[in-house]
Amino acid sequence: MPTADTPHPKQERGLERQQIVRTALALLDEVGYSGLTLRKLADKLHVKAAALYWHFENKQDLIDAMAVAIMLDEIDRFTPKSIQWQDMLADVARVNRRALTRYRDGAQIIAHANMAQDALLGGMEFMLKHLRSQGFTAEQAMLSLFTVIRYTLGCVFEEQADPRHKQSPPATKRHGEWLIAMKDKYPVAAETITQLAKSGVITPESQFEAGLRIIIAGIQQQLDASSHLA
Repeated sequence: MPTADTPHPKQERGLERQQIVRTALALLDEVGYSGLTLRKLADKLHVKAAALYWHFENKQDLIDAMAVAIMLDEIDRFTPKSIQWQDMLADVARVNRRALTRYRDGAQIIAHANMAQDALLGGMEFMLKHLRSQGFTAEQAMLSLFTVIRYTLGCVFEEQADPRHKQSPPATKRHGEWLIAMKDKYPVAAETITQLAKSGVITPESQFEAGLRIIIAGIQQQLDASSHLA
């Protein structure tokens, strides 16, 4: 925490909370989640690290603020297509994916943040209200929403962590050679992967959309089953 001798940040370059958050997001793109430190952030802002504590109690407080900014940037520019539950849940997934992929290691920021923040609860209120109005029980509404959100987080987390995205051409060539070599031992897997690769189906976005369709179909099946029991 700053001491009495520490200059107030507003006297030092007019430092503001949102300015710190935006600079932190820029730094995230440069160094990734593991490289994000308060000291590096202070250096980028050209202030002493102690100045940041006038606005944030600790790094966790900063991570929470970054998570809110990441989500609100995308939510604020989004217009829902309809209030049909299938469209709403698909929209939630796509909006979350766009938000997380906008920044390097965006999924790690969200995964490590406290998302139960007032600025984000309005969206949850909207979703639960409309899911409940379309026949979802309280449990079905909450679990469906959380399943879609966590599926999205997991997909982006894996996508951003996948070392193949950072591979050089020689490494990509070795992967192709490995695929040819595996044909004798794993012929079905090799054939399937080769066919899908040629068709362009194996992309992060196409895989995400396919999984999302499976989840929504499963939710529909549960709703149909519960309506027959009613």
